[in-house]
Amino acid sequence: MSTYYRCILLAGPSEKGQELLSKVNAGEELTWDDLNSATWAVLNPTSASGYIYPSLWLQEHYGKGISDLDNVVECDSHTTSVARLAAGQVDVMVSYGHIRIKNAPIWESDFGGTAPMVEQTGVIGVTDGIYNDMIAYSKTSDTMADEAFRQAVGESFIELAQTEEGQEIFGVFSQVGYDWGSDSDYDGERAAQALLKSMEA
Repeated sequence: MSTYYRCILLAGPSEKGQELLSKVNAGEELTWDDLNSATWAVLNPTSASGYIYPSLWLQEHYGKGISDLDNVVECDSHTTSVARLAAGQVDVMVSYGHIRIKNAPIWESDFGGTAPMVEQTGVIGVTDGIYNDMIAYSKTSDTMADEAFRQAVGESFIELAQTEEGQEIFGVFSQVGYDWGSDSDYDGERAAQALLKSMEA
């Protein structure tokens, strides 16, 4: 059980992908021109790991976002991004951090990789944590104003998730358990929401 996951910027086996990876592995900082000269596979602008958090990472490091890149290919899924990376159609893809664990066994057989995925790809950037689903309450609710009640509700969810029946119920949401969070855990999400709003303007 993890409270958050990260997004990675993954360089592939193309000439440009390997050039970027070599610089990173040599301890060199990538420049905006380095990144802008690559072709990127991203997902829809509403995807946390496929667009929003990589954009925040680019903003933090270069003052620019995915929309500023010259060569971007929007893919319909992380699997499509992996396929394009393996085929050399893109140089960099963005995805959740465990994308290689999930796809390494089929990198060669299904995607046409010419060597193991871990040998042909490498991480050139890692975003801040993307917090997993949460159970939130309304600060304007009279019922939820009672701190003891909020504590009891939270403890109930934690205890339920530790039972067989609870795991079956929460499994519908792909959730395995709960833990206490704090408001600051979601500062990254606030930044992501601000980015989304700025894109609508």
